[in-house]
Amino acid sequence: MDIFKTSRLTIREVSSSDLDKLSPILSDEATMKYTATGAQTHEQMIAFVENCARQYREQGFGHWAIFISETNELVGLCGLNRHQIDGEEYMHVNYRLGSQYQGKGLATETVKGVMDYCANSLKLNHLSAIIEPSNTSSIKVIERLGFKFRKQTRFKNLNVNIYQVSM
Repeated sequence: MDIFKTSRLTIREVSSSDLDKLSPILSDEATMKYTATGAQTHEQMIAFVENCARQYREQGFGHWAIFISETNELVGLCGLNRHQIDGEEYMHVNYRLGSQYQGKGLATETVKGVMDYCANSLKLNHLSAIIEPSNTSSIKVIERLGFKFRKQTRFKNLNVNIYQVSM
């Protein structure tokens, strides 16, 4: 099911039929460097797809697949997660693109689309981004879109910066 479209991208739910297309992304060390799970095995990818379906059923959102609309090529993942950190609840955007798709403005376009979806469909007032301080590329993306640094903390045994934007 399509979640939303941007000028170049179609964002839709992840399904088991995407597993082969997801493999080059989820198993790539460079792409998965700044994720809590790191590069994934085939078994972890199956569990990931199953978890996506559970998230859709239980929350109505989760991780979504990013496709180039013109070619229907799967280029990455994005989505929303809810986490408790330091006693506060954060709805945060996450995204990752295959290495060969980085540096083309797709991350910015994706996050802007997620922001619009959150504001218009979910009626959220704020959206957060949880990013390791060394992930300067992702920090540039969210700062470009108006996210502001809120604090530094620990999350899933990682030092992270939390950014937030009002919508």
